[in-house]
Amino acid sequence: MRKYTDISTQDPIDRPTWVDGIDNPYLHGPYTPVVSEVTAIDLKVNAGKVPDDLYGAYMRQGPNPIVEPKGPYHWFDGDGMVHGMYFRDGRASYTRKWTQTRALHDEIERGRVELSGIMGPYDVSRVAGRENVAMNPDYCKDTANTTLNLHNGKLLAAWYNSGRMHALDPLTLETSGEETFHGGLDTSMNAHGKVDVRTNEYINYGYADFQPWLTYYVIGADGRVKHKTRIDLPGPRLPHDTTITPNYTILHDFPLFHDPALLSKTGHRVVQFRRDIPSRFGVLPRYGTQEQIRWFEFEPGYVLHMVNAWEEGDWIIMDGCFQPDPTIRRDPSEGPLSSMLAYLRYKGHLRRWRMNLKTGESSEEQLDDLNVEFCLPDMDLYGVKSRYSYHQLIPTDLQTLAFEGLVKYDHEKGTREIYHYPRGWFPSETAFSKSTRGGDEDQGYCVTLATNIADYQSEAWIFDAKNITAGPITRIAVPGRVPAGFHAAWFYGRDLWPTTATQRSRVAA
Repeated sequence: MRKYTDISTQDPIDRPTWVDGIDNPYLHGPYTPVVSEVTAIDLKVNAGKVPDDLYGAYMRQGPNPIVEPKGPYHWFDGDGMVHGMYFRDGRASYTRKWTQTRALHDEIERGRVELSGIMGPYDVSRVAGRENVAMNPDYCKDTANTTLNLHNGKLLAAWYNSGRMHALDPLTLETSGEETFHGGLDTSMNAHGKVDVRTNEYINYGYADFQPWLTYYVIGADGRVKHKTRIDLPGPRLPHDTTITPNYTILHDFPLFHDPALLSKTGHRVVQFRRDIPSRFGVLPRYGTQEQIRWFEFEPGYVLHMVNAWEEGDWIIMDGCFQPDPTIRRDPSEGPLSSMLAYLRYKGHLRRWRMNLKTGESSEEQLDDLNVEFCLPDMDLYGVKSRYSYHQLIPTDLQTLAFEGLVKYDHEKGTREIYHYPRGWFPSETAFSKSTRGGDEDQGYCVTLATNIADYQSEAWIFDAKNITAGPITRIAVPGRVPAGFHAAWFYGRDLWPTTATQRSRVAA
Protein backbone atom coordinates (compact mmCIF):
# COMPACT_ATOMS: atom_id res chain seq x y z
CA MET A 1 0.00 0.00 0.00
CA ARG A 2 1.38 3.38 -0.98
CA LYS A 3 0.91 6.24 1.45
CA TYR A 4 1.69 9.85 0.75
CA THR A 5 4.50 11.58 2.60
CA ASP A 6 3.37 13.91 5.37
CA ILE A 7 5.46 17.00 4.85
CA SER A 8 4.01 18.97 7.75
CA THR A 9 7.10 18.29 9.88
CA GLN A 10 9.66 17.80 7.10
CA ASP A 11 11.43 19.96 4.54
CA PRO A 12 9.08 21.49 1.95
CA ILE A 13 8.32 19.16 -0.95
CA ASP A 14 6.67 20.25 -4.16
CA ARG A 15 7.13 17.60 -6.80
CA PRO A 16 4.94 15.92 -9.41
CA THR A 17 2.68 13.16 -8.10
CA TRP A 18 2.18 10.46 -10.70
CA VAL A 19 -1.00 8.36 -10.79
CA ASP A 20 -1.30 6.01 -13.75
CA GLY A 21 1.39 8.00 -15.53
CA ILE A 22 -0.35 11.36 -15.00
CA ASP A 23 1.06 14.26 -13.00
CA ASN A 24 -1.97 15.42 -11.03
CA PRO A 25 -1.73 18.99 -9.64
CA TYR A 26 -4.36 18.13 -7.00
CA LEU A 27 -1.95 15.71 -5.29
CA HIS A 28 1.01 17.98 -4.60
CA GLY A 29 1.81 21.54 -3.58
CA PRO A 30 -0.92 22.96 -1.30
CA TYR A 31 -3.14 19.94 -2.07
CA THR A 32 -0.65 17.31 -0.84
CA PRO A 33 -2.46 14.90 1.52
CA VAL A 34 -1.35 14.36 5.12
CA VAL A 35 -1.06 10.90 6.65
CA SER A 36 -1.82 11.41 10.34
CA GLU A 37 -4.57 12.48 12.70
CA VAL A 38 -3.72 15.24 15.20
CA THR A 39 -5.14 16.63 18.44
CA ALA A 40 -3.54 19.56 20.26
CA ILE A 41 -4.64 22.05 22.93
CA ASP A 42 -3.50 25.53 24.00
CA LEU A 43 -2.09 26.38 20.62
CA LYS A 44 0.70 28.90 20.15
CA VAL A 45 -0.46 32.33 18.99
CA ASN A 46 1.92 33.78 16.40
CA ALA A 47 0.34 37.24 16.34
CA GLY A 48 -2.39 39.04 18.27
CA LYS A 49 -4.55 37.17 20.76
CA VAL A 50 -7.57 34.89 20.71
CA PRO A 51 -10.64 37.10 21.32
CA ASP A 52 -12.45 36.14 24.52
CA ASP A 53 -15.81 36.75 22.80
CA LEU A 54 -15.07 34.08 20.18
CA TYR A 55 -16.89 30.98 21.41
CA GLY A 56 -17.37 27.90 19.26
CA ALA A 57 -15.62 25.99 16.50
CA TYR A 58 -14.49 26.58 12.95
CA MET A 59 -14.62 23.30 11.05
CA ARG A 60 -13.51 22.52 7.54
CA GLN A 61 -14.05 19.36 5.50
CA GLY A 62 -11.89 18.34 2.56
CA PRO A 63 -10.31 15.55 0.51
CA ASN A 64 -7.31 13.65 1.87
CA PRO A 65 -6.68 10.34 0.02
CA ILE A 66 -5.08 7.62 2.11
CA VAL A 67 -3.87 5.28 -0.67
CA GLU A 68 -2.98 5.77 -4.31
CA PRO A 69 -6.15 6.63 -6.25
CA LYS A 70 -7.62 4.43 -8.96
CA GLY A 71 -7.45 6.00 -12.41
CA PRO A 72 -7.26 9.76 -13.00
CA TYR A 73 -7.76 11.21 -9.52
CA HIS A 74 -10.38 13.97 -9.26
CA TRP A 75 -9.98 16.37 -6.34
CA PHE A 76 -13.47 15.34 -5.13
CA ASP A 77 -12.28 11.71 -4.70
CA GLY A 78 -10.08 12.18 -1.63
CA ASP A 79 -11.14 10.58 1.65
CA GLY A 80 -12.88 13.10 3.87
CA MET A 81 -10.83 14.68 6.65
CA VAL A 82 -12.34 17.17 9.10
CA HIS A 83 -10.20 19.95 10.58
CA GLY A 84 -11.63 21.49 13.75
CA MET A 85 -10.40 24.71 15.45
CA TYR A 86 -12.08 25.22 18.83
CA PHE A 87 -12.19 28.60 20.61
CA ARG A 88 -13.16 29.06 24.24
CA ASP A 89 -12.09 31.44 27.03
CA GLY A 90 -9.43 33.09 24.86
CA ARG A 91 -7.73 29.79 24.03
CA ALA A 92 -7.61 27.60 20.93
CA SER A 93 -7.29 23.87 20.26
CA TYR A 94 -7.19 21.79 17.09
CA THR A 95 -8.20 18.32 15.91
CA ARG A 96 -8.09 16.64 12.51
CA LYS A 97 -9.54 13.21 11.76
CA TRP A 98 -10.70 11.15 8.81
CA THR A 99 -14.40 10.49 8.35
CA GLN A 100 -14.65 6.71 8.61
CA THR A 101 -16.60 5.78 5.47
CA ARG A 102 -17.11 2.33 3.97
CA ALA A 103 -14.71 3.25 1.18
CA LEU A 104 -11.98 4.28 3.63
CA HIS A 105 -12.29 1.06 5.64
CA ASP A 106 -12.22 -0.99 2.45
CA GLU A 107 -9.13 0.77 1.12
CA ILE A 108 -7.20 0.34 4.36
CA GLU A 109 -8.12 -3.35 4.52
CA ARG A 110 -7.35 -4.11 0.86
CA GLY A 111 -4.51 -1.64 0.37
CA ARG A 112 -6.04 -0.35 -2.84
CA VAL A 113 -9.00 1.65 -4.17
CA GLU A 114 -11.81 -0.52 -5.53
CA LEU A 115 -14.48 1.98 -6.63
CA SER A 116 -13.99 4.53 -9.38
CA GLY A 117 -13.94 8.20 -8.54
CA ILE A 118 -15.94 11.06 -10.04
CA MET A 119 -14.33 10.67 -13.46
CA GLY A 120 -15.26 6.98 -13.75
CA PRO A 121 -15.54 4.64 -15.49
CA TYR A 122 -18.36 3.18 -13.38
CA ASP A 123 -19.57 -0.38 -13.18
CA VAL A 124 -23.25 0.52 -13.35
CA SER A 125 -24.18 -3.16 -13.59
CA ARG A 126 -24.03 -3.05 -9.79
CA VAL A 127 -27.38 -1.21 -9.84
CA ALA A 128 -29.00 -2.61 -13.01
CA GLY A 129 -32.69 -3.28 -12.62
CA ARG A 130 -33.05 -1.53 -9.27
CA GLU A 131 -35.71 1.17 -9.42
CA ASN A 132 -34.93 3.08 -6.23
CA VAL A 133 -31.17 2.96 -6.63
CA ALA A 134 -29.05 5.18 -4.41
CA MET A 135 -27.02 7.38 -6.70
CA ASN A 136 -23.28 6.98 -6.61
CA PRO A 137 -22.42 5.11 -3.41
CA ASP A 138 -23.05 1.73 -5.02
CA TYR A 139 -20.58 2.20 -7.86
CA CYS A 140 -18.68 5.47 -7.25
CA LYS A 141 -16.43 6.20 -4.29
CA ASP A 142 -18.42 8.03 -1.60
CA THR A 143 -15.99 10.03 0.54
CA ALA A 144 -18.22 12.24 2.75
CA ASN A 145 -15.61 14.93 2.11
CA THR A 146 -17.71 17.97 1.19
CA THR A 147 -19.84 19.63 3.89
CA LEU A 148 -20.60 19.68 7.61
CA ASN A 149 -23.80 20.45 9.52
CA LEU A 150 -24.52 20.31 13.23
CA HIS A 151 -27.90 18.83 14.07
CA ASN A 152 -29.33 17.09 17.13
CA GLY A 153 -25.90 16.99 18.75
CA LYS A 154 -24.29 15.27 15.77
CA LEU A 155 -21.84 16.59 13.21
CA LEU A 156 -23.17 15.45 9.83
CA ALA A 157 -20.64 14.89 7.03
CA ALA A 158 -22.01 14.73 3.49
CA TRP A 159 -20.72 14.16 -0.02
CA TYR A 160 -20.75 16.24 -3.20
CA ASN A 161 -22.87 13.95 -5.39
CA SER A 162 -25.63 12.80 -3.01
CA GLY A 163 -24.14 10.09 -0.82
CA ARG A 164 -24.47 8.41 2.53
CA MET A 165 -24.69 10.64 5.59
CA HIS A 166 -22.11 10.13 8.34
CA ALA A 167 -22.45 11.19 11.98
CA LEU A 168 -19.42 12.45 13.92
CA ASP A 169 -18.89 13.56 17.50
CA PRO A 170 -18.58 17.36 17.19
CA LEU A 171 -15.95 17.59 19.93
CA THR A 172 -13.71 14.62 19.14
CA LEU A 173 -14.51 14.28 15.39
CA GLU A 174 -14.77 10.49 15.89
CA THR A 175 -17.16 8.87 13.39
CA SER A 176 -20.06 7.12 15.10
CA GLY A 177 -21.41 5.61 11.86
CA GLU A 178 -23.71 6.18 8.93
CA GLU A 179 -26.70 8.36 9.79
CA THR A 180 -30.15 7.07 8.80
CA PHE A 181 -32.24 9.30 11.09
CA HIS A 182 -33.64 6.36 13.06
CA GLY A 183 -34.15 4.33 9.88
CA GLY A 184 -36.19 6.99 8.11
CA LEU A 185 -33.61 7.74 5.38
CA ASP A 186 -33.89 5.30 2.47
CA THR A 187 -32.02 7.24 -0.22
CA SER A 188 -28.69 9.00 -0.50
CA MET A 189 -28.62 12.65 0.60
CA ASN A 190 -27.30 15.84 -1.00
CA ALA A 191 -24.26 17.66 0.39
CA HIS A 192 -25.74 21.08 1.16
CA GLY A 193 -28.63 20.54 3.54
CA LYS A 194 -29.61 23.43 5.80
CA VAL A 195 -30.34 23.60 9.53
CA ASP A 196 -33.03 26.10 10.57
CA VAL A 197 -31.86 27.23 14.02
CA ARG A 198 -35.33 28.57 14.82
CA THR A 199 -36.96 25.12 14.58
CA ASN A 200 -33.84 22.92 14.83
CA GLU A 201 -34.97 21.13 11.67
CA TYR A 202 -32.59 19.79 9.04
CA ILE A 203 -33.84 20.18 5.45
CA ASN A 204 -32.32 18.24 2.55
CA TYR A 205 -33.02 15.89 -0.37
CA GLY A 206 -31.57 12.91 -2.21
CA TYR A 207 -31.23 12.31 -5.95
CA ALA A 208 -29.79 9.67 -8.28
CA ASP A 209 -28.13 9.13 -11.65
CA PHE A 210 -31.07 7.30 -13.21
CA GLN A 211 -34.05 8.64 -11.25
CA PRO A 212 -35.95 11.65 -12.68
CA TRP A 213 -36.95 12.82 -9.22
CA LEU A 214 -35.73 14.13 -5.87
CA THR A 215 -36.69 12.70 -2.49
CA TYR A 216 -37.22 15.64 -0.15
CA TYR A 217 -36.82 15.36 3.64
CA VAL A 218 -37.44 17.46 6.73
CA ILE A 219 -35.67 15.97 9.75
CA GLY A 220 -37.13 17.08 13.07
CA ALA A 221 -35.24 18.40 16.08
CA ASP A 222 -35.34 14.88 17.55
CA GLY A 223 -33.40 13.47 14.61
CA ARG A 224 -36.36 11.63 13.07
CA VAL A 225 -37.90 12.11 9.62
CA LYS A 226 -40.72 14.60 10.06
CA HIS A 227 -41.74 14.96 6.40
CA LYS A 228 -40.83 13.21 3.17
CA THR A 229 -42.09 13.59 -0.39
CA ARG A 230 -41.10 12.92 -4.00
CA ILE A 231 -40.52 15.76 -6.49
CA ASP A 232 -40.55 14.75 -10.17
CA LEU A 233 -38.10 16.35 -12.61
CA PRO A 234 -37.76 16.24 -16.42
CA GLY A 235 -34.85 13.82 -15.99
CA PRO A 236 -31.92 13.00 -13.69
CA ARG A 237 -30.32 16.23 -12.51
CA LEU A 238 -27.19 17.39 -10.64
CA PRO A 239 -28.33 20.04 -8.14
CA HIS A 240 -25.89 20.97 -5.40
CA ASP A 241 -27.33 23.39 -2.85
CA THR A 242 -30.50 23.77 -0.79
CA THR A 243 -32.13 27.10 0.11
CA ILE A 244 -34.68 27.68 2.86
CA THR A 245 -36.96 30.36 4.30
CA PRO A 246 -39.18 30.00 7.39
CA ASN A 247 -42.06 28.64 5.30
CA TYR A 248 -40.48 27.33 2.09
CA THR A 249 -37.66 25.29 0.61
CA ILE A 250 -36.28 26.36 -2.78
CA LEU A 251 -35.15 23.45 -4.98
CA HIS A 252 -32.76 23.96 -7.89
CA ASP A 253 -32.99 22.54 -11.43
CA PHE A 254 -30.22 23.68 -13.77
CA PRO A 255 -29.51 22.77 -17.42
CA LEU A 256 -26.15 21.20 -16.57
CA PHE A 257 -26.60 17.45 -16.34
CA HIS A 258 -25.53 14.08 -17.71
CA ASP A 259 -27.10 11.70 -20.24
CA PRO A 260 -28.27 8.62 -18.27
CA ALA A 261 -28.38 6.46 -21.42
CA LEU A 262 -24.76 7.31 -22.17
CA LEU A 263 -23.79 6.63 -18.56
CA SER A 264 -25.45 3.22 -18.72
CA LYS A 265 -23.75 2.40 -22.01
CA THR A 266 -20.22 3.71 -21.43
CA GLY A 267 -19.83 3.88 -17.64
CA HIS A 268 -18.92 7.58 -17.87
CA ARG A 269 -21.01 10.50 -16.64
CA VAL A 270 -20.72 13.05 -19.44
CA VAL A 271 -22.01 16.42 -18.19
CA GLN A 272 -23.17 19.01 -20.71
CA PHE A 273 -24.59 22.52 -20.48
CA ARG A 274 -27.90 22.86 -22.34
CA ARG A 275 -28.25 26.54 -23.20
CA ASP A 276 -31.70 25.89 -24.70
CA ILE A 277 -33.15 24.90 -21.30
CA PRO A 278 -33.90 27.50 -18.59
CA SER A 279 -32.71 27.41 -15.00
CA ARG A 280 -35.60 26.65 -12.66
CA PHE A 281 -36.28 27.21 -8.97
CA GLY A 282 -39.07 25.27 -7.30
CA VAL A 283 -40.63 26.93 -4.25
CA LEU A 284 -42.04 24.21 -2.02
CA PRO A 285 -43.87 24.71 1.29
CA ARG A 286 -41.59 23.22 3.94
CA TYR A 287 -44.05 20.37 4.57
CA GLY A 288 -45.50 20.48 1.07
CA THR A 289 -45.93 17.88 -1.66
CA GLN A 290 -45.24 17.79 -5.38
CA GLU A 291 -48.65 19.25 -6.16
CA GLN A 292 -47.82 22.41 -4.19
CA ILE A 293 -44.46 23.30 -5.71
CA ARG A 294 -44.23 26.50 -7.80
CA TRP A 295 -41.59 26.55 -10.54
CA PHE A 296 -39.99 29.78 -11.77
CA GLU A 297 -37.79 29.98 -14.90
CA PHE A 298 -34.64 32.07 -15.31
CA GLU A 299 -31.56 32.47 -17.50
CA PRO A 300 -29.75 29.19 -18.26
CA GLY A 301 -26.68 28.65 -16.09
CA TYR A 302 -25.62 26.93 -12.91
CA VAL A 303 -25.24 27.70 -9.20
CA LEU A 304 -23.04 25.69 -6.88
CA HIS A 305 -23.75 27.73 -3.76
CA MET A 306 -26.43 30.17 -2.68
CA VAL A 307 -25.80 32.85 -0.08
CA ASN A 308 -29.26 32.95 1.46
CA ALA A 309 -32.99 33.35 0.79
CA TRP A 310 -35.76 35.14 2.65
CA GLU A 311 -39.41 36.19 2.42
CA GLU A 312 -40.71 39.72 1.86
CA GLY A 313 -44.50 39.62 1.69
CA ASP A 314 -45.42 37.50 -1.35
CA TRP A 315 -41.82 37.57 -2.61
CA ILE A 316 -39.04 35.04 -2.21
CA ILE A 317 -35.66 36.75 -2.64
CA MET A 318 -32.48 34.75 -3.07
CA ASP A 319 -28.81 35.66 -3.55
CA GLY A 320 -26.20 33.27 -4.89
CA CYS A 321 -23.13 32.80 -7.06
CA PHE A 322 -24.25 32.30 -10.66
CA GLN A 323 -22.27 30.79 -13.55
CA PRO A 324 -23.78 32.10 -16.80
CA ASP A 325 -21.72 29.69 -18.89
CA PRO A 326 -20.73 26.48 -17.05
CA THR A 327 -19.65 24.80 -20.30
CA ILE A 328 -16.78 22.42 -19.63
CA ARG A 329 -14.12 23.48 -22.14
CA ARG A 330 -11.37 20.89 -22.24
CA ASP A 331 -7.78 21.68 -23.15
CA PRO A 332 -6.47 18.62 -25.06
CA SER A 333 -2.92 19.41 -23.97
CA GLU A 334 -3.89 18.51 -20.39
CA GLY A 335 -4.57 14.92 -21.40
CA PRO A 336 -6.80 12.64 -19.29
CA LEU A 337 -7.21 15.31 -16.60
CA SER A 338 -8.56 17.98 -18.96
CA SER A 339 -12.21 17.41 -17.97
CA MET A 340 -11.51 17.73 -14.27
CA LEU A 341 -9.33 20.81 -14.62
CA ALA A 342 -11.85 22.49 -16.92
CA TYR A 343 -14.74 21.79 -14.54
CA LEU A 344 -12.84 23.33 -11.61
CA ARG A 345 -12.07 26.58 -13.43
CA TYR A 346 -14.90 28.59 -12.02
CA LYS A 347 -16.31 31.78 -13.57
CA GLY A 348 -19.28 33.37 -11.86
CA HIS A 349 -20.62 36.33 -9.92
CA LEU A 350 -23.11 37.39 -7.27
CA ARG A 351 -26.71 37.45 -8.53
CA ARG A 352 -30.20 38.01 -7.06
CA TRP A 353 -33.43 36.22 -7.99
CA ARG A 354 -36.94 37.37 -7.03
CA MET A 355 -40.10 35.21 -7.19
CA ASN A 356 -43.65 36.32 -6.37
CA LEU A 357 -45.81 33.48 -5.08
CA LYS A 358 -49.04 35.40 -5.60
CA THR A 359 -48.64 36.87 -9.09
CA GLY A 360 -46.02 34.52 -10.57
CA GLU A 361 -43.76 37.47 -11.41
CA SER A 362 -40.02 36.92 -11.38
CA SER A 363 -36.82 38.86 -12.03
CA GLU A 364 -33.06 38.43 -11.76
CA GLU A 365 -30.13 40.84 -11.68
CA GLN A 366 -26.36 40.66 -11.53
CA LEU A 367 -25.13 42.32 -8.34
CA ASP A 368 -21.39 42.37 -9.04
CA ASP A 369 -18.79 41.32 -11.60
CA LEU A 370 -16.13 39.83 -9.30
CA ASN A 371 -15.34 36.14 -9.77
CA VAL A 372 -16.50 34.87 -6.36
CA GLU A 373 -17.76 31.66 -4.77
CA PHE A 374 -17.61 29.65 -1.52
CA CYS A 375 -20.03 32.07 0.13
CA LEU A 376 -21.31 32.11 3.71
CA PRO A 377 -23.51 34.48 5.74
CA ASP A 378 -23.86 34.08 9.48
CA MET A 379 -25.18 30.50 9.39
CA ASP A 380 -27.66 31.35 12.17
CA LEU A 381 -29.43 33.57 9.61
CA TYR A 382 -30.15 30.92 6.98
CA GLY A 383 -33.72 31.54 5.83
CA VAL A 384 -34.09 35.13 7.07
CA LYS A 385 -32.82 38.36 5.55
CA SER A 386 -29.10 38.79 6.11
CA ARG A 387 -27.12 41.91 5.32
CA TYR A 388 -23.58 40.53 4.98
CA SER A 389 -21.89 37.57 3.32
CA TYR A 390 -18.29 36.46 3.01
CA HIS A 391 -16.91 35.03 -0.26
CA GLN A 392 -13.68 33.79 -1.77
CA LEU A 393 -12.19 35.73 -4.68
CA ILE A 394 -11.18 33.17 -7.32
CA PRO A 395 -8.46 33.80 -9.94
CA THR A 396 -9.26 32.92 -13.55
CA ASP A 397 -5.72 32.28 -14.75
CA LEU A 398 -4.61 29.26 -12.69
CA GLN A 399 -4.55 25.58 -13.61
CA THR A 400 -6.07 24.63 -10.26
CA LEU A 401 -8.83 26.07 -8.10
CA ALA A 402 -7.49 28.49 -5.50
CA PHE A 403 -8.59 31.49 -3.43
CA GLU A 404 -6.82 34.83 -3.72
CA GLY A 405 -8.88 37.05 -1.44
CA LEU A 406 -11.68 37.43 1.09
CA VAL A 407 -14.66 39.50 -0.09
CA LYS A 408 -17.26 40.95 2.28
CA TYR A 409 -20.54 42.01 0.67
CA ASP A 410 -23.00 44.45 2.18
CA HIS A 411 -26.24 43.38 0.47
CA GLU A 412 -28.14 46.37 1.85
CA LYS A 413 -25.78 49.07 0.61
CA GLY A 414 -24.60 47.18 -2.47
CA THR A 415 -20.93 47.55 -1.52
CA ARG A 416 -17.97 45.22 -1.09
CA GLU A 417 -14.61 45.09 0.70
CA ILE A 418 -11.65 42.91 -0.33
CA TYR A 419 -8.65 41.58 1.54
CA HIS A 420 -6.08 40.09 -0.85
CA TYR A 421 -4.26 37.15 0.68
CA PRO A 422 -0.46 37.41 0.87
CA ARG A 423 1.32 35.72 -2.02
CA GLY A 424 1.94 32.03 -1.41
CA TRP A 425 -0.84 31.57 1.18
CA PHE A 426 -3.73 29.18 0.49
CA PRO A 427 -6.68 29.85 2.85
CA SER A 428 -9.91 27.89 3.16
CA GLU A 429 -13.54 28.95 2.96
CA THR A 430 -14.15 31.60 5.62
CA ALA A 431 -16.89 31.35 8.24
CA PHE A 432 -18.42 34.11 10.37
CA SER A 433 -18.87 33.97 14.14
CA LYS A 434 -21.05 36.45 16.01
CA SER A 435 -19.46 38.00 19.10
CA THR A 436 -20.83 36.62 22.36
CA ARG A 437 -21.40 40.25 23.35
CA GLY A 438 -23.97 40.75 20.58
CA GLY A 439 -24.14 43.94 18.55
CA ASP A 440 -24.54 44.61 14.82
CA GLU A 441 -24.97 41.75 12.38
CA ASP A 442 -21.26 41.91 11.50
CA GLN A 443 -20.11 42.36 15.10
CA GLY A 444 -17.86 39.33 15.27
CA TYR A 445 -15.09 37.49 13.47
CA CYS A 446 -14.22 35.76 10.23
CA VAL A 447 -12.15 32.60 10.69
CA THR A 448 -10.18 30.48 8.23
CA LEU A 449 -7.31 28.00 8.02
CA ALA A 450 -4.41 28.90 5.74
CA THR A 451 -1.21 27.20 4.55
CA ASN A 452 1.97 28.88 3.33
CA ILE A 453 3.37 27.03 0.33
CA ALA A 454 6.86 28.42 1.01
CA ASP A 455 7.38 26.44 4.23
CA TYR A 456 4.17 24.35 4.44
CA GLN A 457 3.25 25.80 7.83
CA SER A 458 -0.43 26.35 8.56
CA GLU A 459 -2.19 28.94 10.67
CA ALA A 460 -5.70 29.81 11.80
CA TRP A 461 -6.50 33.40 10.89
CA ILE A 462 -9.06 35.52 12.73
CA PHE A 463 -10.36 38.72 11.10
CA ASP A 464 -12.40 41.50 12.65
CA ALA A 465 -15.53 41.13 10.49
CA LYS A 466 -16.13 44.88 10.60
CA ASN A 467 -12.71 45.54 9.09
CA ILE A 468 -11.51 42.60 6.99
CA THR A 469 -9.26 44.81 4.86
CA ALA A 470 -6.94 45.22 7.87
CA GLY A 471 -6.04 41.54 7.57
CA PRO A 472 -5.95 38.94 10.33
CA ILE A 473 -5.94 40.36 13.86
CA THR A 474 -4.88 36.95 15.20
CA ARG A 475 -2.69 34.22 13.70
CA ILE A 476 -2.51 30.86 15.46
CA ALA A 477 0.03 28.14 14.71
CA VAL A 478 -1.61 24.89 13.58
CA PRO A 479 0.29 21.72 14.55
CA GLY A 480 0.54 20.11 11.13
CA ARG A 481 -0.20 21.18 7.59
CA VAL A 482 -3.77 21.79 6.40
CA PRO A 483 -4.20 20.74 2.74
CA ALA A 484 -6.47 22.81 0.50
CA GLY A 485 -10.07 21.70 0.89
CA PHE A 486 -13.75 22.39 0.46
CA HIS A 487 -16.40 23.71 2.81
CA ALA A 488 -16.17 25.29 6.22
CA ALA A 489 -18.76 26.08 8.87
CA TRP A 490 -18.98 27.87 12.19
CA PHE A 491 -20.75 26.13 15.07
CA TYR A 492 -21.56 28.20 18.14
CA GLY A 493 -20.41 27.20 21.59
CA ARG A 494 -23.99 27.09 22.90
CA ASP A 495 -24.53 24.02 20.66
CA LEU A 496 -21.14 22.40 21.27
CA TRP A 497 -20.98 22.84 25.05
CA PRO A 498 -24.63 23.07 26.22
CA THR A 499 -25.00 24.46 29.73
CA THR A 500 -28.71 24.31 30.52
CA ALA A 501 -30.90 21.28 31.11
CA THR A 502 -32.99 22.16 28.05
CA GLN A 503 -29.93 22.36 25.82
CA ARG A 504 -28.49 19.14 27.22
CA SER A 505 -31.73 17.23 26.66
CA ARG A 506 -32.01 18.54 23.08
CA VAL A 507 -28.44 17.53 22.23
CA ALA A 508 -28.85 14.10 23.83
CA ALA A 509 -32.17 13.33 22.08
